[in-house]
Amino acid sequence: MRCFGSGRGLMYIGAAAAFALAGAATADGTRTHPSSGMQGAVDWSGFYVGGQLGGAWSKLDWQYQNANYFDTLGPVVVGNDFDHDPQGVIGGVLGGYNYQTGPWILGVELSASAADLVQELPSPLFPKLDTTTNRINWLTTATGRLGYAWDGWLVFATGGWAGADVKLTLIDQSAAVYASDSQWVNGWTAGGGVEYMLYDGISLGAAYTYADLSLNDMIVVCPNCAGVGAGFGTPIVDGDIKLQSVKARVSFFMPVASGSVLAPDH
Repeated sequence: MRCFGSGRGLMYIGAAAAFALAGAATADGTRTHPSSGMQGAVDWSGFYVGGQLGGAWSKLDWQYQNANYFDTLGPVVVGNDFDHDPQGVIGGVLGGYNYQTGPWILGVELSASAADLVQELPSPLFPKLDTTTNRINWLTTATGRLGYAWDGWLVFATGGWAGADVKLTLIDQSAAVYASDSQWVNGWTAGGGVEYMLYDGISLGAAYTYADLSLNDMIVVCPNCAGVGAGFGTPIVDGDIKLQSVKARVSFFMPVASGSVLAPDH
C-alpha cells in the first residue's frame, strides 16, 4: 500500500482538522458587523488563516529536446512528444488579508498545498519496453482577490503567481535503465469562488483554481544513459503543465478593532 510522504500527510491532516473545527464552531449563528445602521452586514476585513481540501486534475505535455536513450532506436529519433494526465487529492493551508469598503473586498492570499497527482504510462515511443511516470507534489500560489459581499455571502475572483514541484521518471524495464528528476516550475494562476460567513469569524466556501506552468531544458538525471554515439544521451525535456482544482475551504478571521466601520451598502 502506498503511503503519503510525511510532509504531504501533515498538510492533508491539517486541512481536514480545520474543517472539523469549523463544523464544531458553527452551531450558534452568524457573525455580523456591530456598527449602528449596518445590521446584518458581515465584516470580511482583516487577516485570516485556514485550510483547503479537494481534488485536482492536470495535463502535462512533454517534449524531448535532444536525441537520447529514451527517444532513439540506433541513430533514428523515433519521436519527441509524450503526455500525462495525473489526477488526485490536493490540500493544505491558506492565509491572507482583506480590505473592505462597502460590499467590495480587495485582498491578497497565499496558499501552500500538498498534492498526490501521479500517473504511470507506457512510453508512446517504446510501449513494450519503457514507462513514464509524472508526479506533482506541491502547489503554491500568491494571488490578489476581488470580491463582492452581501447577506453573509462573498463571491470572489483571484489571479497571480503559481508554482509547483513536478517530477518525471523514465524507465527502460528491459535493461533496468532509470532516469528521474524533479524541478520547481513557475507560471500564473486564475480562479474564483464563494464563501459564507458562519459564526464569529469562521467562513466556509469552495474555490476553483487554474494554473498554467512551464519548464525549459530540464535534465532528467540518468547514470546509465551517458554513453557516446547512437542510442545514448541523457534526456533533456521541456514541459507545459496545466492544472485545475476544486477545493472546499475554511477560513478563520482575526478579531478586528471594535471601532471599525463598514461603508453602507446602497
